[in-house]
Amino acid sequence: MTSAALRQYWGKQVNILPPLNLTAVQQESYRAFLTEGIEEGLAGISPVKDFTGKAWQLELGEHELGEPKCTPAFAKEKGVTYEAPLKAKARLTNLATGEVVEQEVFLGDIPQITEVGTFIINGVERAVVNQLVRSPGVFYSGNVAPSTGRVQYQSELRPRRGSWLEFMVGKNDVISVKVDRSRKLPVTTLLRAIGIGSDEELMTTFADVDTDKQRQYIAATSAKDTTKSKQEAIIDVYQRLRPGEPAVLENAESLLREMFFDQRRYQLGKVGRYKLNRRLGLSIPNVPEKQVLQVEDIVAVVKYLIELQNGKGRVDDIDHLSNRRVRRVGELVMETAFRTGLLRLERSIREKMSLTKTDELIT
Repeated sequence: MTSAALRQYWGKQVNILPPLNLTAVQQESYRAFLTEGIEEGLAGISPVKDFTGKAWQLELGEHELGEPKCTPAFAKEKGVTYEAPLKAKARLTNLATGEVVEQEVFLGDIPQITEVGTFIINGVERAVVNQLVRSPGVFYSGNVAPSTGRVQYQSELRPRRGSWLEFMVGKNDVISVKVDRSRKLPVTTLLRAIGIGSDEELMTTFADVDTDKQRQYIAATSAKDTTKSKQEAIIDVYQRLRPGEPAVLENAESLLREMFFDQRRYQLGKVGRYKLNRRLGLSIPNVPEKQVLQVEDIVAVVKYLIELQNGKGRVDDIDHLSNRRVRRVGELVMETAFRTGLLRLERSIREKMSLTKTDELIT
């Protein structure tokens, strides 16, 4: 066979690759926001009740996005925004009389994405750039203590939205936790507050990992802990997070529930739940109601921290690309603009409810 027979002519071959749409990532993300994102946002504030919770209740149901008011070319020519009206079905209930009014309400205008993945705001064509950010989840690191020469490990539990938890091991084998980088408290106090109340339960829960006879981390932490029951722990957490305020058990329980177990204030998201399950070997379903913090999550975080101190496990490189994720245009708009607008709308609705008499309905 001659060299001419082996020669390949790449330029003469038929191009079998399909045409690439480099803006499809932006368009798909924004379409998901217009359907799932808006629905999730409205469900997050609905129902809206008045400040007392006994007079009025407003429920926001199915939403509908109307046709754009103009074309992209017209918007650029006339210096206006390329947008479409957002409407939703509203149900207002007078809780005192039981009367109900249902109607479609106008919530505002939502900018629309063009065929080339841009937005036209006041006649100016703009693009939203994707962001590379740290993904939610748990991350472990270690530092050598100058006084002892031992490696003291710590971990950060980062949600998509909500309060951060930082766990750290001290020089006296006491495991502490910080909420939003505020004052430290023993991790056993937090564990008691979320349901593991007695010393016996704590020792049983961590018996499989706290196996070093010379360094008993849970015992050392429990000795530093001044609380001995769930109620005492909840009050102690409240006093540390809200110093100076009267510590009432009902208010303390409400604060703890809202900070970590309420979907409106705390969200791991799909990515956060997936990363937690994978990193800690959990099998919690990745569904919306499980995308808040679970008791198993905190227990697993502390267990892995103890295993690191006992020479098992590995630390994370926070700058590694496996610990990063891309925030696309739909999520950026949802987190930065739309959610903020909904919270303002909720506050405005409550203020108007407080000014309306309960013997009449708003029409």
